[in-house]
Amino acid sequence: MDVGFQSINYKGADNTVNGINGNGSSTSQINFRGTEDLGGGLKANFRVETDWNTTSNMGNAGTGSSVNAGTVASSINSTAGTFGNGEIRVGLAGGFGSIDAGAVNYNTLGTYLTGQPFGTAIGSGFRTMFINDGQAASAVRAENSIKYVSPSFSGLTASLYYSGKQTKATSSTPAPTATNSLNPQANAFGALGAYDQIGTQEIGVNYANGPLAASFSNLKQDSLGVGAASSSGASTTGADLTVNTLGANYALGAAKVFGLYQTQKTASNSVDRKAFSVSGTYTMGAVVLMAQVGELKADAGTYSGQKSKLVALGADYNLSKRTAVYFRAESIDDKARAMNGAVNPQQIGGAANVAALTDQKFGRTSVGVRHAF
Repeated sequence: MDVGFQSINYKGADNTVNGINGNGSSTSQINFRGTEDLGGGLKANFRVETDWNTTSNMGNAGTGSSVNAGTVASSINSTAGTFGNGEIRVGLAGGFGSIDAGAVNYNTLGTYLTGQPFGTAIGSGFRTMFINDGQAASAVRAENSIKYVSPSFSGLTASLYYSGKQTKATSSTPAPTATNSLNPQANAFGALGAYDQIGTQEIGVNYANGPLAASFSNLKQDSLGVGAASSSGASTTGADLTVNTLGANYALGAAKVFGLYQTQKTASNSVDRKAFSVSGTYTMGAVVLMAQVGELKADAGTYSGQKSKLVALGADYNLSKRTAVYFRAESIDDKARAMNGAVNPQQIGGAANVAALTDQKFGRTSVGVRHAF
């Protein structure tokens, strides 16, 4: 559970928002996990992950719909803290490796976490400089998915991921206050076949042995023929998007150095971006210091040749094994107009077209407490 004071600034719109907010250094969530030993080295496993809003009752009671409903609580859209809104999976593990099905996390998420120390929170560049897939919100998993992970060979594992494309849903127009039955969606929100869904395939390779950890993920998504999204949160980037991500870290005593590199490209070249960052941590007793610098270059589109830049600082003071106070700060100069899902600049900026603003400097700062249980 993570709560703190945050200040968010969008310079181009001359607007700053201050207040208490969650997830400054980590995602607040609760997990239900289980393992059964079936004998002969075979095990059954499951996970049900639930993320929630630590500072808003209505944020947890929202409908998650793209359309405002008739009550204040129901109009908190796309933030519903409903049970099981994170990774959900069940599977088997043994000498063959492991296989899980449900709404399973991409290997790309693990690659991203391997390549920098800020998690997916402030300072990480997640969904601002780097993406996790081609959907508008840069999702970390696909629904109706299956994932295989090989056994470890001296620290080396491989993974295969598949979620089938669906293009058969019947298009319909939702009522002004509808909170369900929005057909079709660009990513599934219901039963198999009820909604159109982007097809996803991923290959991952991971290594962790001694002081070195490294991960590579090749994620491909196909939205060709997928119905136009009825939900703004489910829009697509384009057909045949490929995201390649490489992350690594190396421990040097009290210090650890990180590197992250990512390319994003569509078959039509309508999206062509390259991003990288270098970062590090240094541990002094109960104090952990961290820093990151990164850059993204657009090689296609309206802002071709432009570069977005990231600078981030952080510190943890560990009060115990489970509790820490933290500081996080990031500054992004988004000249390449790459920012998307983590914080909506249009909401913070209060402008109808933030991309048109001449000054794209965006910053977030947070001081808070993180408690694990």
